Amino acid sequence: MAPTRSVTMPVFNKAVPTHHANLMMQYMVGIKLRSMLPHIILSGFNMPDWDISHPHVDAQRYKRKCDLSPEQHVEFVRIQYLANAGVFDYFNWHGYGQRLDNFPQKDICRALFHQDDSIGKAYDADHIVCPVRGGEVMTGVHPGYPVVPVDFYEEVIREKRLRPVFMGQISDNVYVDELRRRFPDAVFHPSQGPVADFQTIRKARNIILSVSTFAWLAAWLSDAETIVMPLFGIFDSKAFPYHDLVPVAERQYEFYDFPVQPAVELSQLIEAHRQISGLWKPVSADNLMRF
Repeated sequence: MAPTRSVTMPVFNKAVPTHHANLMMQYMVGIKLRSMLPHIILSGFNMPDWDISHPHVDAQRYKRKCDLSPEQHVEFVRIQYLANAGVFDYFNWHGYGQRLDNFPQKDICRALFHQDDSIGKAYDADHIVCPVRGGEVMTGVHPGYPVVPVDFYEEVIREKRLRPVFMGQISDNVYVDELRRRFPDAVFHPSQGPVADFQTIRKARNIILSVSTFAWLAAWLSDAETIVMPLFGIFDSKAFPYHDLVPVAERQYEFYDFPVQPAVELSQLIEAHRQISGLWKPVSADNLMRF
């Protein structure tokens, strides 16, 4: 009689330390893979705010480990083949998977992250919610996370004739000071914590995205009527071709093509924005629907 194996179920382990929306997107990737490999064990996905718990599985129990590429693409069919063939039984994933084709259907993703109407603040259709991405991106630490120019907000808000709500990471600095100066009648909504901020964006009827996976995912899961998306930083396929978070088939989105400009530190921000002021332009989804 052939000896029985002590380990029979393959594991998909998230190896990249991350948080909030990045982790949520990674979990969406894991759920899509599990739809193809129902017996696979998800490992390292722990999000108590969403009642999700897939504890880390000890890799030492497994003999045939595979380190998956850190790129944004996920080779689902190849992983399926390798797991079913028994070539590998532990997949250590170092990537982020920030591409629409890596995610399950939106209704499935919405169900993963439940909407709680008691959390976050709802703004009516007379407002346009503008999540501000601050924190470490204000140091220019990642070139793919530039800050949206104040002039762009001014142009879009003038056109929409809606009252802006600037929310999230709105600590005092020269950028937020300029927002307050340009929009004296705006609502400034300080962060209430990641879940409340996420649900506030998600409840909004109108949204102007910052370059942020957090704002992007909350907007994508929302029922917003209008989502203005600057194709800037990681949202710009010219500069970051491995990412693809541009929902070209979803008609609530309005896209603006931006010049390529890497993120800069706060002391250089106003000058960097001056250099590209007015150089963005609307672009139709039809013009973006190409390989």
